[in-house]
Amino acid sequence: MSREQRCSGRPAGRAPRGLLAWLVMWAWLSMAWLAPALAQTDQPTADAITARAWLSDPTGQLGADQVRQMAWTPYTGRLRLGFTSATTWVRLTVAPLAQTDGLADSSDRKTSLVLRIRPSQLDEIALFDPRFPGQPAQLTGDRHDWRQGEYRSFNHNLVIPAPTAPIEVLLRLRTAGHHGLDVEALSWDEARARDGDQHLLLGAYCAFMLMMLAWSGGSWWATRERVIGAFFVQQVFSTLFILSWFGVAKVYLSDALPASVLDAMTSWLMPLVQTVTAWFHWHFLREFEPPRLGMRCLQVLMALLPLECLLLLAGQTRAVLQLNVVATTLTPLLLWVMVWRLPPPGRHEVMRLSRRHLLAVYALMLLTLLSATLPALGLLPSMPWSSSGLPLYAFVSALLLAGALHTRAKSLSDAHRLALASLTQSQRDAAQERVRREEQEQLLAMLTHELTTPLAVASLALGGLSESSTMRARAYLAIDSMRSIIDNCALAGQLDGHGPALQRAAVDVSALLNELRTQLHDKHPASARITLELADPLPPCQTDRPLLAVILGNLMDNALKYGAGGATVAACAQPRGPQAGLQFSVRNAAGAMGRPDPAHLFEKYQRGRAAMRQPGSGLGLYLSALTARRLGGELSYRAEAAEVCFELWLPA
Repeated sequence: MSREQRCSGRPAGRAPRGLLAWLVMWAWLSMAWLAPALAQTDQPTADAITARAWLSDPTGQLGADQVRQMAWTPYTGRLRLGFTSATTWVRLTVAPLAQTDGLADSSDRKTSLVLRIRPSQLDEIALFDPRFPGQPAQLTGDRHDWRQGEYRSFNHNLVIPAPTAPIEVLLRLRTAGHHGLDVEALSWDEARARDGDQHLLLGAYCAFMLMMLAWSGGSWWATRERVIGAFFVQQVFSTLFILSWFGVAKVYLSDALPASVLDAMTSWLMPLVQTVTAWFHWHFLREFEPPRLGMRCLQVLMALLPLECLLLLAGQTRAVLQLNVVATTLTPLLLWVMVWRLPPPGRHEVMRLSRRHLLAVYALMLLTLLSATLPALGLLPSMPWSSSGLPLYAFVSALLLAGALHTRAKSLSDAHRLALASLTQSQRDAAQERVRREEQEQLLAMLTHELTTPLAVASLALGGLSESSTMRARAYLAIDSMRSIIDNCALAGQLDGHGPALQRAAVDVSALLNELRTQLHDKHPASARITLELADPLPPCQTDRPLLAVILGNLMDNALKYGAGGATVAACAQPRGPQAGLQFSVRNAAGAMGRPDPAHLFEKYQRGRAAMRQPGSGLGLYLSALTARRLGGELSYRAEAAEVCFELWLPA
């Protein structure tokens, strides 16, 4: 979490509230407001073209007089031929305008027709008017300066005098993209009206894309999430491409850049948009654990960018556009299949994005794109919205993905708040546990101090009894057991906390074992049977002597108390281990209490039922194992045929 987020109290992953809801409402209101303009745009009554036909010139060398004598293929509506290297000729039968009869104003504009040509991504269109056989053809297209046109708009336009009788004009289309053409012959005023409706729609569309760009940029600035940042970058390139696709670039940049540069800019933007789109979906879907094969396919689609750049540099623009259309068509299909193959609900369930939700989002995106790309490839007949398929796909995908990201951001924000509340509660519980532990340590220290003094007094009082007195021996044994329990409780409290600081020094293991054997002989005079088996020579051990004495003393004391009566306890020490170290072992025959339970042997306060007859706290083996780990070693239990064996390894 950033410093600004901590200061403002806003959790990480929080998107601006309410903005997306206003955005969706604005989009619907805008579309409802623009519906009459869209309906008026599709009105065919003002079009002066009465018949259309086309033919293909594979050589690209035929002239207008030659193609007039050839067989033509009639068509209606929009022409969609897909990608081809041939030159396409279009023959238009233009009827005279009824409005030109009896006009008082005989200006050129009133007696002219505007051939309104869409889409705007056409390299070159040449017009051949049979009324002017000796004049050169009129030219328009992306490769020609937009400012030289007589009638200028976001479309490609050619102006001809209105005929007084039906005539047949020819259009020659040469372009690296798909050969699609939509031509209308309109009066000057009607063309202006149609372009006004188009400008209104374009302004609303651009406003939506810019608002979406502002939302994604603001969300990324507030959250700094990689997925939101990827969506922002994708929206930047998508907005630039759509503006270029609509012809905005040639209108506003023609004074600064030549037509060839603007045309090349559109060609370069197409593969960039496709790659950035795949890159965003790779970041977005990887949170849902999609199939690895699908993620690899997305990486392959992204890896096409260097190849497309090389082809563009080599002048193979048509190959790049074909490859890009195929990749753009396959990407939504691949994404839908990946979502369909998502694993059972995982993290995406936390983000309130179910698989059904994602399937609906990607299905709508797929259908919208297919309605634009399949007619462009010549695989489906043209639809009314096919000429605006790519802008419609950009609109739908931006709206759906923004909604999904908004839902994701809100759910992550809620999850962050829950995690923050859980962390606060955990810290509060940890503080209470620390206070409780400190109180227990204080109580234990107080009890240790208060019990030690009476035990010392009791020992002095017992000194007056006869040394051969049985009562004196039992009293001393009870006092020693109480002292051992108090010491174990005190040491357990220290080790459960930070523990005492280690005081490592060279320890004479032989002397320590002999000292412990003597103490245990005095403590258990009736059952003193400890034998020492020490390697010769036995190297010293660099460790903490008091803590090592606790481990070995507990092991040998347990062997005496719980082993078979009269049997010998063997304590061994020898160099052994994968690293330089000493191996200690304490073995004794199993007594009447049986073997210990290995599953609970080293647990705190763990004592078997048979051991309840012996004094103890259940802390001996727990302390021994805990102390061994603190010294860098390991204490283990090994059950042999007729013996109980504990082994301790310590680094030398």
